[in-house]
Amino acid sequence: MDSSAHSNRHGPDDGTGEETSPVRYRLAHILEGRDFPALSQQIIETISALDDDASSLQRLTNVVLREYSLTLSVVRTANSVHYRRAGRQIQSATRAMLLLGARTVRQLASSLLLFDSYHRRSAGLKDLMVLSLLTANHAREVANAVGRKDAEEAHLCGMFRNLGEVLIACHFQDDYARIQALMQEKRQTEASAAFAVLDFHYEDLGEELCRHWGMPDSVAAAMRARLTKNTSELSAITAFSHDLTQAIYRRDPMRGDPRRDLDEVIAKHASRVKLTREQVQSVVESALEETRELFVHARVQVDARRLRKLSEAACAALGTTEPADDGWLKAQNEAQQLHELRIKLAQELESKIDPGSEHDLGQVVTLALEAALRGAPFDRVVWFVMSPDRSRLQARSGLGIGVDSLLSQFDFPMSRAGGPLPAALLQRKPLYVPSDRAMTIPELRFSAALGVGQFGIFPIVVNGTVVGGLYADRVAREPLPDLEGRTYVASITRLVVRAIEARRHAAAQTSRVETPSTAARALRTPTVDIATMSVETKAALVVRLLQGEDITTVSRTSGVAVQYLEQWKTAFLDGAVSRLGAA
Repeated sequence: MDSSAHSNRHGPDDGTGEETSPVRYRLAHILEGRDFPALSQQIIETISALDDDASSLQRLTNVVLREYSLTLSVVRTANSVHYRRAGRQIQSATRAMLLLGARTVRQLASSLLLFDSYHRRSAGLKDLMVLSLLTANHAREVANAVGRKDAEEAHLCGMFRNLGEVLIACHFQDDYARIQALMQEKRQTEASAAFAVLDFHYEDLGEELCRHWGMPDSVAAAMRARLTKNTSELSAITAFSHDLTQAIYRRDPMRGDPRRDLDEVIAKHASRVKLTREQVQSVVESALEETRELFVHARVQVDARRLRKLSEAACAALGTTEPADDGWLKAQNEAQQLHELRIKLAQELESKIDPGSEHDLGQVVTLALEAALRGAPFDRVVWFVMSPDRSRLQARSGLGIGVDSLLSQFDFPMSRAGGPLPAALLQRKPLYVPSDRAMTIPELRFSAALGVGQFGIFPIVVNGTVVGGLYADRVAREPLPDLEGRTYVASITRLVVRAIEARRHAAAQTSRVETPSTAARALRTPTVDIATMSVETKAALVVRLLQGEDITTVSRTSGVAVQYLEQWKTAFLDGAVSRLGAA
């Protein structure tokens, strides 16, 4: 959408005879765009209605795994010094989310969804989104440096700090070009140039959209942060991080020493963000490395020249030596990376098999689904089980793009009418078509009904009995998963079998533990104060025993342990015998 079609600063009246504000007029046109509602809905769904319960975790897992860069970010965050609780690295996003909690993951997801949605639009927008990501990474590192526990909220504020400019650059290109011209040719500040063209500041539009999305108040507050005594620490961190990005990566090349610009930013914010120059250097280097890793490992298309310029700008401002080229762009072979990921995901799943790991079966299965989804990789994976009467195959849970619609229709009879699933389960061995063989006519019908080009069925057999399986598919017909990938998913199902067997065994062991017999319970400490019992009461209990009443019944009803009843009975009889001898 270009501003040439919307040159009016003010829109038509809103039906009340009053003109729509220029900010709302622009926002209305943005929201009407064909591609924007999808992003808007994704953001809204991600930041709302998701709690730390099992169903929410699965929905959030689908949001995270949908974007590879977000998966990386969640796993990286969980492995950070702030969150790591054990000595071993976490590889599973599901496990990472259990550790981080839904709130932290929502913040990460909102940041990365914005980046992923806009960086693909144009070269200019890509540059803007890279700068937003750098500001976000600066904010996270600064928050960690000053000891805040909400580093991911700082990341969120940093990512959205420049939202207004991103929106104008994307949806009103002509207006954005005019703003840039005023800044370069007339030497106007960004704020004055934007107001001259738009009749409002960038932050006004960013705040309006944040309100539409239902973003936390802290995000909107951070957009407008100015250095005052009343500015919150989170807003102060965002303002510092934004100025840090501007001073290093958006500075006027005609200015003098870039180190002086950096020192000015540090001095300007020193009253609220108390970091030494050495600490700031660490912040800049860490943020730049995180940004680089996202480009390399998440396959974000940023060319070497752009990466080099970022590196050169940071080194100039910090006064450090520029890193070698291979340190920036070196990436492992993709096949090797996938192989290593499979090993790590399988190891993580295996560590949760023991019931003592405190992971219930549902959590273990979710880990297995993620391992299959990312390790093969597939578009969707589903865990299905036999109904209690073993007449149907029904989905329990799943992950992947569009899995919700698949789950709603995943209910098949355990008969020939059920298509390829019952046949594969009866064979008790994995099947992936068309890799293993060409599809049969029923399989072609099945794949067409589900709208997929390939699928696999991996039976789960526990103690000789088929209990269900994993279903996996890809929408496209190519590429097919390699043999290692299919073998890997089969090994994942075997780990699920072991987890089920281990939990059944543990339950059986618990039920076999002999419960204390009634007599044994009676031998425990009495529930009454024996010392205060009268002789008559003791004698009455003994008489009950002499009349043939069971000693455990007398013990249970009286609260007197069996050993005392036996002692009293012996004393009673000994006394009676001695009295007879004296008679």
